[in-house]
Amino acid sequence: AAIRRYIDLHFKEPLSLDQLAEESHMNKYYLSHAFKRQYGISPINYMISKRIEESKYLLVETDLALSQIAQLLGFSSLSYFSQVFHRTQGTSPKEYRQQQKGMK
Repeated sequence: AAIRRYIDLHFKEPLSLDQLAEESHMNKYYLSHAFKRQYGISPINYMISKRIEESKYLLVETDLALSQIAQLLGFSSLSYFSQVFHRTQGTSPKEYRQQQKGMK
């Protein structure tokens, strides 16, 4: 639960499994297994889902460039952000923004 709270507070920062393990004073393999057993998702995928949810909000509620959103949320690059967004949402960030703004 402490690691989940840590991710909730720091998901916009670049985080790695090694950093989370150091923060929790646990072996990274044990941490990953225990987190997945508790929440049904790996710590890294949980962090990515938090970033994607925040990006959906920013895409609709702001006019920030996609590159700015990617950077704000700790993605290593715009292309990685776009790839993860498309894989999880089934559409590109740009298309998502257009679809959502068209509904308003």
